Amino acid sequence: MPYGTYILFGGLTYIGAAFIWFFVPETKRLTLEEMDIVFGSEGTAQADLERMEEINAEIGLTQLIRGEGVVTGASGSDAEKPKVGETTERL
Repeated sequence: MPYGTYILFGGLTYIGAAFIWFFVPETKRLTLEEMDIVFGSEGTAQADLERMEEINAEIGLTQLIRGEGVVTGASGSDAEKPKVGETTERL
């Protein structure tokens, strides 16, 4: 049976396609938060989103996007800027 190899691999292809069709969830157009729900994750994407919002608010990006103008105050002063050779640690 010289064509038996093709039948074997063709059958495996159909079995693989059926597995994907019935057992792999659709993730097209889902956000990361929705994918956390689908796969039962611990909310990693939600934690990342909250951290990103915190950083955006800290650097003033949120106010800039909302059109509230430029953030002024101590954050723009030279007193907080590190001097040459000085390092700052922010966590």
